[in-house]
Amino acid sequence: MKDTRTKRILRLLVMLSGNRSYLMKELRSRFDMSARNIGRDLELIESCGFILERENGYRLQPDRSSNRNLKNLLHFSEEEVSILYETLSHIEGDSPVKERLVKKMNAFYDLKALEKLRENDDLTKVHAIRNSIEQKKQVTLRAYRSSNSNSIEDRTVEVFDFLGDYRAIWCYDIKSNSCKQFKIARMQSVELLSFAWRYEDKHQKPFTDVFRVSAARPFTTVELLLSLKAYNLLIEEYPLATRCIKPEDKNYHLKVPVANFNGIGRFVLGLIEEIEIIKPARFRKYLKTQIEKFLK
Repeated sequence: MKDTRTKRILRLLVMLSGNRSYLMKELRSRFDMSARNIGRDLELIESCGFILERENGYRLQPDRSSNRNLKNLLHFSEEEVSILYETLSHIEGDSPVKERLVKKMNAFYDLKALEKLRENDDLTKVHAIRNSIEQKKQVTLRAYRSSNSNSIEDRTVEVFDFLGDYRAIWCYDIKSNSCKQFKIARMQSVELLSFAWRYEDKHQKPFTDVFRVSAARPFTTVELLLSLKAYNLLIEEYPLATRCIKPEDKNYHLKVPVANFNGIGRFVLGLIEEIEIIKPARFRKYLKTQIEKFLK
């Protein structure tokens, strides 16, 4: 049964009040509707007093009090959803009530992401981070393992948002005076400090591609043809790529905007026999240069 407009608007509000923006093609795919009809729903939401951000996708402006009230009303925290979902999974047998609850939770929450958080024992860190955001307090990321600096050290930051899959956070890094991503799995623990935010005016999120690489704006769009093996590995390692893939005969067509070639390049080079590069030509040139560097 197709959604009634009231139910659809409610689901749309919940989605847009979350931690990331949604492209029009994602909204069309989620609701199986035309861009024109989705646009009408967005206009209705704005006419009700909500403020929509439209840069790099659609999202309710997070600082509006009405948006915060909506989120508090309709959203459980990730910890609460995880507990509810785990409780449901331990109920023996099937029942209409259990089935309805699971369907509703799947409609509004990314349960795959929550599963990964629980498996990696990251929910404690997520809880501390969420408290720091709500209280606008600085935190120390204990024994953070940085690949860029090849070091393990404490990092004092101001966390202002989660990435869409809850595997990383957006922070203002006090030491480097810049906004960065930090991966939750690389933190030993999170310590909530008593110091209030000092740099809120500098909290800004650049564009982040599905390979978790960031830039001020998308660099280009890459198109690939993936084998089943490459497809499986891609969505397992980078779940947000799912929305950029369409089946094509026995293969899978990936069309994805990227911040640069580094993230997608590492993926392709690891599965070079399982992937056909469609475009752009400069991505082929980039891979050729990387292979030549390695062989030298």
